[in-house]
Amino acid sequence: MPYIPAPIDSGITVSGSSVRSIVEAVKSFSVLVGVLLEVMKVQTKDASGALVVDPNGWYPLEDYLLAYKKIDSLLGGRGLEKVGAMVPRNAFFPPNITDIRQALQSMDIAFHMNHRRQGQPMFDPETGTMLEGIGHYLYQPVEGRQELILVSETPYPCRFDLGLILGMAQRFEPAATIAHDLAQGCRQKGGTSCTYAVSWP
Repeated sequence: MPYIPAPIDSGITVSGSSVRSIVEAVKSFSVLVGVLLEVMKVQTKDASGALVVDPNGWYPLEDYLLAYKKIDSLLGGRGLEKVGAMVPRNAFFPPNITDIRQALQSMDIAFHMNHRRQGQPMFDPETGTMLEGIGHYLYQPVEGRQELILVSETPYPCRFDLGLILGMAQRFEPAATIAHDLAQGCRQKGGTSCTYAVSWP
């Protein structure tokens, strides 16, 4: 079943650095890059006149989600997973993030920091204030085991999240694996969330 973006609050934008990471992830598919920039209505041009993502700009989330739909239609679910897995490779991690648990526990804050609602940051690190409107990544530790659960209630595609979470986990634990607990539902099949079990040796 193809990815269908979930309804989201209006006025949500996503950071140019996030948009740029997706474009970087698919740059080996030069035709796809042009299509994605067109779908996202990117207007900025470089010195040669080519469309480029402004890393300091903000882009409508609706257009950004359409880009994922385009990736799904052109590359399929595995393509979405590959794109998701590539994002953490170039991501900056604060020095206090040193292991897999800390990295995955911080995903919801990082997710909100890269989105704005009506021009306001969706997470303010100084006050700890988090705005609602884009869902959450919910972290659940599994006591006594090298395992954790991450529940995604975001508007992003299930298969993208699968790759993103695994890519993030493998940055800190290269042998980490992930399993989608379909018994808990799936956004791609009409559910409100997806549940992922991450484990490592």
